Amino acid sequence: MTLTQLRYLVALDKFKNFARAAESCLVAQPTLSLQVQKLEQEIGSDIFDRTKNPIATTSFGHEIIDQAKKILHESDVLEEMFREGKEEASGEITVGIIPTISAYLLPRIFQILNTDYPKISFRFFELPTSQIIQKLEADELEVGILATPLNNKTIIEQPLYYEPFVTYYPKNYSGKLVDLELDDLNSQEIILLGEEHCLRHQSLKICGQKTLGKIECGSLETIRNMVDLGVGMTLLPLLSMNPDKDKFGRFKVPEPVREVSLVYKNGFYKKKILQTISKTILSVTPKELKDIGNRKLIGI
Repeated sequence: MTLTQLRYLVALDKFKNFARAAESCLVAQPTLSLQVQKLEQEIGSDIFDRTKNPIATTSFGHEIIDQAKKILHESDVLEEMFREGKEEASGEITVGIIPTISAYLLPRIFQILNTDYPKISFRFFELPTSQIIQKLEADELEVGILATPLNNKTIIEQPLYYEPFVTYYPKNYSGKLVDLELDDLNSQEIILLGEEHCLRHQSLKICGQKTLGKIECGSLETIRNMVDLGVGMTLLPLLSMNPDKDKFGRFKVPEPVREVSLVYKNGFYKKKILQTISKTILSVTPKELKDIGNRKLIGI
């Protein structure tokens, strides 16, 4: 029995398909099939039921797969301990990031990460909060960058910065732009993101509403384009603004903010790589946002 064979088992259990499992392991399908068959012969029992379509993991196989995952995790921990002992961080990391953060943060940090840390392979996936949490719990992602708190006991949160919400208006808007209150928004059609975005729910909390507006969009870019057309206004994260071009307003103290954090499961072990991500994000974050200060945290 080898670690490679165990990785093949876990991949096959995940994909229920030899071709897709082999592709995920970067090997030819016959190679994976042969190694799985050899392991089953060594054990003396079937791990997969090939008579079903898609193939199914047997009840005995589930026990084997569960133990294989534990062994592979400990193997990865040991390998990472060797890397941690080196001066320069190295390895691979998979990161999920919500669209309302990735739209402006990822372009700012991606090149820095790849230039400053050439021995680390960073893989980013833009996903909504619910999918990031699901994939973290299923060990399909290692780290998330999203709005917190999540109130999930299996997830550890490492706050990075506190980002104010601002109001975004068409360029011909001539109303109030400072010390805004809720009453200042009542005369405007408010455009929101769809249900899957936590920014929508935070916007509704700020406005004290359960539902709002006649227009829902799927991305920040679409919302901005609709506002630019003059059909309404919206609430957006401060760091998505261009101070030289955008017309946006700031709320009165205590200003509503969202907490942006790195999140990961209990038992996460790539601490050195995590530090590189945290350090890079903070390097492009304004100093005044690194502490909540006199602001009001809006949960998700």
